[in-house]
Amino acid sequence: MDRISIEKLPETKEIDGAKRWSEERGEFAQISYREDIGHVAVFELKKGHFRGSHFHKEKEEVFYVVGGTIRAVFLDMDTREREENILGKGNKIRVRTGVAHIFYGISDALVVEYSPQYYDKRDAYPVEFS
Repeated sequence: MDRISIEKLPETKEIDGAKRWSEERGEFAQISYREDIGHVAVFELKKGHFRGSHFHKEKEEVFYVVGGTIRAVFLDMDTREREENILGKGNKIRVRTGVAHIFYGISDALVVEYSPQYYDKRDAYPVEFS
């Protein structure tokens, strides 16, 4: 699906850009680099539960999995193309407008969400995933 992108952040501190690395003090993750951000959120997703089940017409979203494992399902609302991925620590997901998404907790997970647009609850359109 060309309206989502998934990447594993490189494990290095030697490059400019989004990256992560572990050291004695713990992990450091720079998940955004030279991006305008109008909205930032952190959410916990417990095993057996889900979040999402909607799409946005105006808001692009980026998610970074801090820890745990999730099953991410995407549905392009124009083409009806569907894609499913198992994602974990270090994965960064960019979801463009018009793509419905739902995240299921395979294990307890912690996720950071950000967007260049401000959050507007009127721009969340529910989708039934079955």
